[in-house]
Amino acid sequence: MNLCRWRIGAVLGLASLWLAPAWGQPTSPARTAVPVQGIVTQVTDGDSLWITPPGQPGIEVRLRDIDAPEICQAWGEEARRALEALVLGKTVVLRIAGRDTYGRTLGQVQADGVDVARRMVEEGHAWSIRTRWDRGPLVKDERMATALRRGLHGQPGAVMPRDFRQGHGPCVHPSAEPAAASAPPPPTRPPLPVSERPRAASPATAASAFRCDGRTHCSQMRSCEEARFFLENCPGVQMDGNRDGVPCEKQWCR
Repeated sequence: MNLCRWRIGAVLGLASLWLAPAWGQPTSPARTAVPVQGIVTQVTDGDSLWITPPGQPGIEVRLRDIDAPEICQAWGEEARRALEALVLGKTVVLRIAGRDTYGRTLGQVQADGVDVARRMVEEGHAWSIRTRWDRGPLVKDERMATALRRGLHGQPGAVMPRDFRQGHGPCVHPSAEPAAASAPPPPTRPPLPVSERPRAASPATAASAFRCDGRTHCSQMRSCEEARFFLENCPGVQMDGNRDGVPCEKQWCR
């Protein structure tokens, strides 16, 4: 019996040594991302913004744990303005959690010691993010905002962004539209030869419509053609101060 117990103990001991790397030894702790400080230079929509750390390029950030209305759906612009009021131009603290499906930095942002994502849900400008297993970590804040009919929850028929995207697709900013979609510029024509360019009416032709009647100033003229006739045919006119042959440049012959 003692021999049997010894053999069992030996087998269990060897098994524990074999399994120790997988179960017994603690894995190396996950690295905690160093908080990043920067100024919010732009707010794209209710859950996206740009943070610029000192001396570094801007970072496009997607707030974690929330889902705000798309900018092209109902309450999208109101949510963007609410986020602007919270963070635009302020120095904030970013704690990076990873990247989202669009390659943006995903993280928590604090401004003036306030969790910006939580505040957006509390004020009714965003929903708690839905996951495969639950309604997200801010669902209690969302329920309170819904009960108080804050923000978008006070509007009839509020649609969650994921449902809006399924029915309409993502919003496209006008500046992001491909250049090929715009109408091509009209073809340019080469300038006409000097011999084919239209000429101004000659004094003889214009004389049939105008006559010298003592007027001398541009304020007394009614058209560029009339001013040209007076300059070329009538005495004492004062309509060409820079003496370039073009009368009344400010009033008529621009």
